[in-house]
Amino acid sequence: MPLPTSDLFREASRSTDLLDESDLYLWEQEPPYDYPEPFMTAQEVRYTKNLVDVLLGRRWRLAKAIKDNRTLRFANGKVQELMDEIVEGLAVRIHRWSMVASCITEVEANRNMVMADCWLRWQAREIFTDIEEVKALKNGENPYCT
Repeated sequence: MPLPTSDLFREASRSTDLLDESDLYLWEQEPPYDYPEPFMTAQEVRYTKNLVDVLLGRRWRLAKAIKDNRTLRFANGKVQELMDEIVEGLAVRIHRWSMVASCITEVEANRNMVMADCWLRWQAREIFTDIEEVKALKNGENPYCT
């Protein structure tokens, strides 16, 4: 999943200082979403795209904090503990992703569906990243030196 390149994404990926993230918690929950749908005018389509950009920027920032924590734990020699934790989390995430994906059946491009797709894609991205980390750790490599 390519990440956005917008200023909103970049700002949200760096800090919470300049953006209002107060309603993003609504979209951090698992889909399906059943929030009231606005009529999808050009302005609402743009708003939804901006919402996705900010949400992905926030998720990127939070993922970086997790990676920084894992890097520190790796440097402190807690490799097996770290790997066990990632593998355990993977099992839960894959199961959740499968359950949510099977519930998302609408094809209409409304805000709830766009945001559900965003959630599914981000989860898939994190699952892939975690699998790659585990592979590197099992091979005695450092997945955190980038």
